[in-house]
Amino acid sequence: MKTIDFHGDLNEFLSAYNYQPELTKRLDDLQAFEFSQALINEIVLWKLNRYVSIDKENLQKIEGMKHLRAGDHRQSKIVIESLLNIHGVDLPMASTLLRFRNPEVFQIIDRHAYRAIYGRNYPLYQATPINRKVSVYFDYIDELISLCKSKKLPFQSIDRILYIFDKHNNGRLKS
Repeated sequence: MKTIDFHGDLNEFLSAYNYQPELTKRLDDLQAFEFSQALINEIVLWKLNRYVSIDKENLQKIEGMKHLRAGDHRQSKIVIESLLNIHGVDLPMASTLLRFRNPEVFQIIDRHAYRAIYGRNYPLYQATPINRKVSVYFDYIDELISLCKSKKLPFQSIDRILYIFDKHNNGRLKS
């Protein structure tokens, strides 16, 4: 059915619209604000349904990770579990947040990097239990530490090396 052929009041459908409600309201009220790159980024993330809202408590937990030292990644278990309980945050996003907070301790895990390390496809899904995700991540970080020592690679850049290595040597990811 096309909307033009609908005989009821189309405005009634608006009451069912509940997409990213807090962000949508904020973006709807932007007339008085000047567009900036940060604002454009928020709009793009809203459109792609990739916007994640992290509360103050979890932001403080992420901030607390900057004090960890290389090799202390397992001390972040509670923080990672907390992040994985946020709607829209899975292990690749959680690891990205932590990597940018403290690249001496954390690195990004994603399908390319995992395949570059283990030679097989990334084994986790959204429905995978959180404790399994955390375990895989910690084992992955241990592998990265070992690889960096044996190949004399900078840990802070290993995620980028793995990404390019995998794309170059293993090709496209299969859906």
